[in-house]
Amino acid sequence: MTGAKVYPTYGNQEWDRRYRHLFEERIQAIHGQEHTSASLQKSHERIIKKAVCLALEKTESEWGQPPAHFAFFLMGSGGRREQSFWSDQDHGLVFESENEEDEIYFLHLGEEIVHALERVGYKRCDGKVMASNSKWCHSIAKWEHQIKFWLKENTWETLRYTLTFVDATTIHGEPQMLNCLKQILFQTVEAKPYLLRRLTENTGRLKKGIGIFNQLLIETKGRHKGKFDFKQIVLFPYVNALRLLAIEQHILNSPTLERFQYLPKKYDEIKQAQQNFEQILEQRLHWHRETKTYEDIHHLKLEQLSLNERKQLRKWIKEGHQLYQNLERNLKKGERK
Repeated sequence: MTGAKVYPTYGNQEWDRRYRHLFEERIQAIHGQEHTSASLQKSHERIIKKAVCLALEKTESEWGQPPAHFAFFLMGSGGRREQSFWSDQDHGLVFESENEEDEIYFLHLGEEIVHALERVGYKRCDGKVMASNSKWCHSIAKWEHQIKFWLKENTWETLRYTLTFVDATTIHGEPQMLNCLKQILFQTVEAKPYLLRRLTENTGRLKKGIGIFNQLLIETKGRHKGKFDFKQIVLFPYVNALRLLAIEQHILNSPTLERFQYLPKKYDEIKQAQQNFEQILEQRLHWHRETKTYEDIHHLKLEQLSLNERKQLRKWIKEGHQLYQNLERNLKKGERK
């Protein structure tokens, strides 16, 4: 079966059994059937929710029930509901408490969630953007302080954290906590318009995908030498543009497709690109249905594409880059179309 691999066993036998069962369910749900992008997101979310519930159950068996209301949220492609067949972990926790001992509880829960997701097939985030990291596990008050600090510092790194957080989507617990924090972020940026320009600069270095002879450009070194970076070149211009517009327009929804839908009428021209993005998500699944590892899920072997597919790829690249560059130009000028 595509994507199947030898499953490691360790630790408590009962938990091993339950994690193994969910791992096998994931392989069947994700790799064992045909998917549209929408159906794939639902399958991922169902498996992730089950893994979180297992982690919570294990934590409660050892530490007791959660000491406060909380929300667990996904970021990255999971938060935007744009995952492919393989995905890594990007997530966080927010809770209603100022007690330091409660923070210890939720950090432990975060580690259990990381462990559970890893056991069922979701690779740990190399950048440690996970609920087990104190940077991504806070009370509401500390989250508010951290978001304001990120924007006040206004560095490439803190703005990158801010953009990562904007893609958060609650999948377990109280969604209102996350929505409240997003509104604080939006209001802070609105009060200081230069921040939107700074956020735009943070995502504005688009990776070139087409050469001077109209050829598709491939990686020249590293693990993916000879392959085409689909994620950075094709997907991200759309993702980054709609994220910036979500901040400007106070759109709480994280999926790029939903952000298109919530744009006001003055952005009708940009809204027309939604169909392109839908096609990109569907075609990506077609091209990656046989990919067996997370490390290879974002790159393409161009020699396996037909001439028409390469032509379509060039069209998406040109239109996506033009979309982002037009938006970037307007936001930097402080224009509001």
